[in-house]
Amino acid sequence: MADNIDYGSKLAALNSATLGTEMPQITLPDGSKVQTGTVGALLINIRVYNEAHKIGDKQKMEVLSEAMRATLPLLHKVGMFDLFQPEEWIQGNNEGRKAVGKMYLKFKSEQ
Repeated sequence: MADNIDYGSKLAALNSATLGTEMPQITLPDGSKVQTGTVGALLINIRVYNEAHKIGDKQKMEVLSEAMRATLPLLHKVGMFDLFQPEEWIQGNNEGRKAVGKMYLKFKSEQ
């Protein structure tokens, strides 16, 4: 349970930093709590990742990768990758989307 609390706190801090405001948690029908703002923060981080990729800022890309990776357990739980398959994320020329899709495939293989 401590891992869930630490994970939730980390995700809350990442989302709040990205969005510039503290986001609340909500309770799902199964009783579990999830952090709101995760999808919004992910979209912002993908956009910033794309900008960093264009200028070759590998350090910024790594920081953003960590933030994007932190969203995967929650996005998996709520079914984001059932709605939008990871292969769809990987297609095209959006480097941030590709990175998330590849991260999710790795995450899923480790489950």
